[in-house]
Amino acid sequence: MSRLSVDPEGLRQGGVNIQATVDLAVNICNELFVAAEENRGAGGTGEIGEKFDSGYRPGEEQGLKFLRLMQRTIGETGSRTVKTAGVFSEASDDADGAVRP
Repeated sequence: MSRLSVDPEGLRQGGVNIQATVDLAVNICNELFVAAEENRGAGGTGEIGEKFDSGYRPGEEQGLKFLRLMQRTIGETGSRTVKTAGVFSEASDDADGAVRP
């Protein structure tokens, strides 16, 4: 008989370290937010700046919106995966405790 085995602690710390992946994605997003803010007005304040902003701003807004969504989604998915692994582990432990060999 095959058995489902889940290692919540392994998900947190080993193999594919979900929290480290989440932290990395959040750091990348934060660095991109800072870079976008620091480079506001890069085209200047005159006509060239206005043209630059008219072409750049819509893409910047969409990009930052996507980064916020990605940041939230990665964080939620990672924590839900670890939580689900814990539920499976508890269910397995309960089942093992209820059945005597």
